[in-house]
Amino acid sequence: MKVHHRKIALTLLAAVVIVTLAAVVLPAWKAEDIPVADPGGDRSPFGVYSPGSLAEVPSSAGASMIEALGLETLADYEEYSVDMIGELGVSWVRIDFLFDGWNFHEPASLASLRQAGFDVVGTARPVSHSTPEDLSRFREELGELVSRYPWIRTWQIGNEPNIKWDPEDYARLFLAGEQVVRERCPGCSVALAGVAARYGGRNEAFGYYQHLLDSIDAGFRGDGDPFDIFDMHYYGTYGSDGEMLELLRKYGSLMEEHGYGGTRFWVTETSTTTGSPSTLPASAAQTEEQQAVELVRRFVTLLGGGAERVAWARPYENYRYHGVDDGYYDHNAIVYNGLGDEEAQGIAAGTRKMAFYAYQTLIAKLEGFSAVEQVEPGQYRFLFDDGRPPVYVAWSAGGRTRLAEPRGTVLVTTVAGDESFTEVSGITLGEKPLILEAAGGPA
Repeated sequence: MKVHHRKIALTLLAAVVIVTLAAVVLPAWKAEDIPVADPGGDRSPFGVYSPGSLAEVPSSAGASMIEALGLETLADYEEYSVDMIGELGVSWVRIDFLFDGWNFHEPASLASLRQAGFDVVGTARPVSHSTPEDLSRFREELGELVSRYPWIRTWQIGNEPNIKWDPEDYARLFLAGEQVVRERCPGCSVALAGVAARYGGRNEAFGYYQHLLDSIDAGFRGDGDPFDIFDMHYYGTYGSDGEMLELLRKYGSLMEEHGYGGTRFWVTETSTTTGSPSTLPASAAQTEEQQAVELVRRFVTLLGGGAERVAWARPYENYRYHGVDDGYYDHNAIVYNGLGDEEAQGIAAGTRKMAFYAYQTLIAKLEGFSAVEQVEPGQYRFLFDDGRPPVYVAWSAGGRTRLAEPRGTVLVTTVAGDESFTEVSGITLGEKPLILEAAGGPA
């Protein structure tokens, strides 16, 4: 059903007001009141960041997104997003809880996410990029937020501080927040805000986090470590395997230097684009296939380099994100929004990109793996504890075009999802990754 833009815009505004009032006035629902789906064993490392959020798009743009899908309200869009990521097959999501200086804004889809069995990682994210002298309101509201959602077991304080925060200023906010989380949920994990690893240049971002960790070390008064998880955000173009591995090694060494050798590494934001965003040079234009190829190579490289979890940033294209026409976030998702040039091309809202199906296939093939090992550059072996033979993901790297493993006949799956049984000796690796399942047991 078509709905006038003004009506949807008003609905969006009303939804924001209602959420804010609910946080102040209404009693919170209880965790035990929500039935929870059985997640089926250990959590998979595959996730998405910010499904169903329209917090950073203009209200008119959000209204256009909702209308293009034939929906009527923000709540409809959030439910649509929950169903969409369920179809994708991910097991966890990172959700921002925006703090306006007075209250945290809570997505209406939280109950549906929990009911569907998703593991939710909560980011307590101030809208302001400076820390007030008096942090009592932040502490109080964060404590209530953590207590209200006892089933959220990982809390992150802030987001990408190296873009706009002074390091000492962010360190004060982080130390206040981690203390609250430890007190309200002793069994929860605390994540440091993710570094925008390529912002301003890799060296600048790294230098910022060296300074930041010095500030955290100087101010930390608790037992153990101030954080359990280090989060790296990586946005880049096609063919960036080497840079990702280098950055993981550098930040790993930084953790060691500060005595945080047991810190787990996550990548809660990564993506690359289709088409030609207005914010990137024309030379950065990429096809759907290139995005799909990069998605598979990126997840495999990051997991092979030691990341415990990886999430694609924003599964659904955000129209006019931060008010920018045809910008990065209008191209980086794996589902089209059907607006702007896409509407002129006849691409319907909700159309899945090739990368959506490539991610879906990767998850299905690697679900339940217990370890990943690099066999050669561009060649990775995924192992399973349940007796299944290993699964390999491989592409040409460092001039290598032949597989080191396995041997014999294998089931080969391409990024496009095509399958065939092939003799390994007849396979020549190229830039497009292949998923190979050893047909006769472990190699």
